[in-house]
Amino acid sequence: MSWWKIGIGVIVLGALGWFGWTMTRPVPGVKVADLGREHVAPEQVASTTYNSNPPSSGPHLETWVKAGIYDAPQSEGELIHSLEHGYVIISYNCGVHLQSSVIPGLTRNPEFFLTGSRLGGRDDIIKKVYAHEDASPSGDFNKPELAMGSAITDSATCATLRQQLSDLANRKRLWKLIVVPRPQLDTTIALTAWTYIDKFDQFDARRIERFIDYHRDQGPEKTME
Repeated sequence: MSWWKIGIGVIVLGALGWFGWTMTRPVPGVKVADLGREHVAPEQVASTTYNSNPPSSGPHLETWVKAGIYDAPQSEGELIHSLEHGYVIISYNCGVHLQSSVIPGLTRNPEFFLTGSRLGGRDDIIKKVYAHEDASPSGDFNKPELAMGSAITDSATCATLRQQLSDLANRKRLWKLIVVPRPQLDTTIALTAWTYIDKFDQFDARRIERFIDYHRDQGPEKTME
């Protein structure tokens, strides 16, 4: 048998093996039922009961949060929209065991779902809502310094976690990637993509990167951002 035929056979077998591995490898995270992609008013986002924490699908606003590393909570309705675009969101809560008294005021305050902030009125919000197909993300709509609540403590452990998450996000180029504190999170870290979630309490770079590599840019709406 000619060597070139043997070479082709090896290549074919290798390709079949790779294809079989990619088809059978476990999907990172847990699959969550799809709650739809409806664009709604801010009040409806605030009144919706989502099926995961953080939400991984469902009714959301017309604007979305751009890629970045944020120092304060962002608008729930806009984060969900980012997931629709194929973003992966890394949420964290350094004070997870101390937050029970914070949750009710945060999760039931409609203005958090409107803007992520107590500042600004509805008229100002409406001016910044636009058809997402023809516009850019709401960069000035989610200024971290205006957001309410905190998942950040003064501990050295929290500072280390934040640095680890920031460094990892930058290594992954921050494309379609958001790092954000979430006071109502019930674990230290949560990874979300559209209809997928993974939650854990210890920083695990390999686990996070695998989730990003598998789910990033896999949302139901393909965008060029």
